[in-house]
Amino acid sequence: LKSLARTSARLHARVNDMAAAAAVASGASRLTMGSFCRDSGVRWVLGGWTVFTAENLIMSEYRSEIRRSWGGSGGQGAYQSMYSLLSAGTLGSTILAYWRFARFGVELRAGPVPLQLRFGAFVLRAAGFFILGQLAPPLNLSAAPIALGLTEVSKDLSAEVRGALGCPFDFNAYKDRGEVFGITRVSRRPEIFGLLAMALGGALLATTATQVAFYGLGPTVCFTVLAMHSDRTQRGNGQLSAEKEAQTSMLPLVAFLDGRQSLAQFCSEVDPVNAYTAVGLAGLAALRPPWLRWVK
Repeated sequence: LKSLARTSARLHARVNDMAAAAAVASGASRLTMGSFCRDSGVRWVLGGWTVFTAENLIMSEYRSEIRRSWGGSGGQGAYQSMYSLLSAGTLGSTILAYWRFARFGVELRAGPVPLQLRFGAFVLRAAGFFILGQLAPPLNLSAAPIALGLTEVSKDLSAEVRGALGCPFDFNAYKDRGEVFGITRVSRRPEIFGLLAMALGGALLATTATQVAFYGLGPTVCFTVLAMHSDRTQRGNGQLSAEKEAQTSMLPLVAFLDGRQSLAQFCSEVDPVNAYTAVGLAGLAALRPPWLRWVK
């Protein structure tokens, strides 16, 4: 009887191993282009990104016609309100679809995300925060002790200077730099590609097809199309000068590769405090404390 029990236990374990292997093989077989496109979450998320992109293209392309058709002096305000409402509605529906389907549908992996993908996500997020941080005014670290009363500003300074010293941001730092400086040497659409880099960081950590569509495919197509459209629109209305277009590139780093920009000059214009803050925020996203767990 003991021998029979041991044999039965071994058979039971073998059956469990075979079932687990079959489950893994079944999950791997689901990772096809057809299953990806048929996934409900992918369809809803990509549909939301498509509508959001189309809405931005239409509202931007036909801005003058929409404002004129509204009539009266309130045309500009009404246009901005409608634009904001439509963008919030389309992007909000995309986020809602992600929230509904992100944990279900086609799975990419059953186990934890590999370390190399986590490192890649950190690098992309750090790059995104860095790009957006270089667009922001430099952080004034000396403002905190002034605001707390730990440091006293000389009364011999003018009121304007004393106010600037107590402000956490230096809003006058870039006023004399011209239209090509700092992060615009990397791309003339840094705000778009900074957001895209952060989104792609989430895509590397994705475990379902819906998450890949939300963080990867959707933003890549949407932001690239909007960047190209912004170039076309601003070239037509004069906001994109011939000089700036000649010196910069839409796609990141292209101007460095073809010799239009100097990496040394770019590095000399980087704000270090904002750069360190960007790396810190990327590290915070990588560690993911409990209150940040809802972000991929």
